[in-house]
Amino acid sequence: MIYKQKNISNHKFRRVFTENVDSEELIWHRDTSDRKVFVESSDGWMLQMDEELPQVLQEGQTYIIPKMVYHRVIKGTGDLKITVDEGFNKFRVPKVVRESVKKNLYRIKKSGVNMRIATTLLENQYVSREILEEIKSFCDKSYITESRNPKDEKENITYLSYGGIKGYEWVIHSLL
Repeated sequence: MIYKQKNISNHKFRRVFTENVDSEELIWHRDTSDRKVFVESSDGWMLQMDEELPQVLQEGQTYIIPKMVYHRVIKGTGDLKITVDEGFNKFRVPKVVRESVKKNLYRIKKSGVNMRIATTLLENQYVSREILEEIKSFCDKSYITESRNPKDEKENITYLSYGGIKGYEWVIHSLL
């Protein structure tokens, strides 16, 4: 094992890379989630992102590693101690939003609109910022009326698949 890991919470953990790690084990890789990495201690350890020069990991600094971007750690001296947060770009789906989608699920399925976001809201406890931004973009473009419903029927069903007014309010509040 190239590091020891201790879980702090669902999306947060602490890793220690010891000075005894073999440099050959520190390979280029991609992560499936965005990561915010806080450096607790480092003595010459470096982070190299794809197509960039290595940068020294500074104690007390935070680094963002976007998901699916190749990167690697380069060994320094002493131990590297970091805290990794994979939840900083994730948002908890409120029960009221999930219930709104579930309540309208029959209409949504019957309409033939794309179910991707509705399914994501129903099946995941947390969703990415990209999902929230996609919902906001749709709502901003669909000319929500004074009654807070889109004028077009297909847009209205899509709006319901995003949680309706409860989903829209959650997105607006979350993206502040």
